[in-house]
Amino acid sequence: MFVLDNNFIIDILANRKGFRDKYFDILIYTLDNNLAYISVNQIDTLRYVIKKEYKNIYDRYLTLEKRLKIIKTPSYVDFDNILAKIDIEDYLIELSAKSIDAKIITSDKKFLNISDITISPEDFYLYEKNSSKNIDFANLKKQYFMYQSELEYEMDKVLNNASYIMGDAVTNFEKNLEEFTGAKYAISCSSGTDALLLAMMALDIKADDEIITTPFTFIATAETIALMGAKPVFVDIDEKTYNIDVDKIEEQITSKTKAIMPVSLYGQPANMDKIQALADKHNLKVIIDGAQSFGSTFNGKTDSNLGDISTTSFFPAKPLGCFGDGGAVFTNDEKLAIKMKSLRVHGQSKRYHHQYIGMGGRMDALQCAIVDVKLKYYPKDLALRQEVAKKYTKALESVALASQNGAKAPYPILPYINKNCTSAFAQYSIRVQNRDEVQAKLKAKSIPTAVHYPMPLHLQECFEYLGYKKGDFPISEMVSSEIMSLPMNPYLSDDEINYICDKICD
Repeated sequence: MFVLDNNFIIDILANRKGFRDKYFDILIYTLDNNLAYISVNQIDTLRYVIKKEYKNIYDRYLTLEKRLKIIKTPSYVDFDNILAKIDIEDYLIELSAKSIDAKIITSDKKFLNISDITISPEDFYLYEKNSSKNIDFANLKKQYFMYQSELEYEMDKVLNNASYIMGDAVTNFEKNLEEFTGAKYAISCSSGTDALLLAMMALDIKADDEIITTPFTFIATAETIALMGAKPVFVDIDEKTYNIDVDKIEEQITSKTKAIMPVSLYGQPANMDKIQALADKHNLKVIIDGAQSFGSTFNGKTDSNLGDISTTSFFPAKPLGCFGDGGAVFTNDEKLAIKMKSLRVHGQSKRYHHQYIGMGGRMDALQCAIVDVKLKYYPKDLALRQEVAKKYTKALESVALASQNGAKAPYPILPYINKNCTSAFAQYSIRVQNRDEVQAKLKAKSIPTAVHYPMPLHLQECFEYLGYKKGDFPISEMVSSEIMSLPMNPYLSDDEINYICDKICD
């Protein structure tokens, strides 16, 4: 991001020193890419100076002002430090810029000498050229700054009312979740992990019960089953979707089986028709671990509106994330909803009257207010994630053609999305046989990658007691040795996507 100093704006608009001819494209670049900011304390000065000395560009400035993002001056002004600054206004602009980790584009030579975050117009292109290759994996900063004013407004409402636990922010968020998902009941909670615990507690999962799930997932899926005293029973995954292989579930059902817990891995739901049919046949419950898949669909319904209880996570790096931990449970069963609402506040039926053994599982009002703002824009962000995935696939398919004509590295296996599904694309994960080599090569080109997940759960030390061994789930083991996630966020540019794909088989 860049804060535009007053002199730089006037120089361009008034074409002082020929700046309009030399640097107008800098201004357009920052505007078009939502990178241009102005400190709130600059506005009055700019309007006054331009109206007094450059009347002919005043209307042009007002048009520009509407396209600039406005940042506030922080309240932590160090008045002693102001005395050490040549210009108080420059100091305040610097504080504003530091609050969003931005550079200041200025043509003021004194300001350039004083501040270590200023940059001259002449150096701007070089800076952009060097920084453009530092690709952000999730780009949480950009999302924050895109919605900054609304986020701060809603956070301030919570802080000003001092309603930190429950209250209107929580109620409004849950109503909006219900509207978005189509589920009758949405109940926010403290994390995606606690969402799974709430679901199992509501379904009366007990010690020695068995729950069928996948070994290729984040540990919370099976960890929470174990925390309930129940036994995780693993079923291998489908080689295409990486979700649980529904054709292998029934052979693992016993008299102790109480539920099936499919995971919507990387953002795509499992085959819920077959899973629900098995559950109905054997009188089992279905708990969906949708920590990565909020907003995905199966046969036109969100996976938050499937099964007996569906869960999700609002961990910051999820497709819809808060600024800490948070999650939600969804159900269409009123009795389960009432029970989960009680369980998340220590099993209370009313204050200090406890019907159940519960937990402190509430989602903070501040986090609810944050995610509620982001939820408004989530359909757009979700569509952008899916567009990024399509562009990745198209670019990597061209790499496939190159690999057939002598490219150095083998063609990666791309994500497979079932025709009756849409994915939230929490990750865009490919498979390569030479993963360490590819990751190292991409890292050298400033391209971050991640592995979700390098070791299936049946081989984890904490699950040794289950008695599984290497070779029991060969598909999970193979995929875990090859899987690699590329940068995925709604804001990846075409140039970045093409750059990443070119370097994979470079």
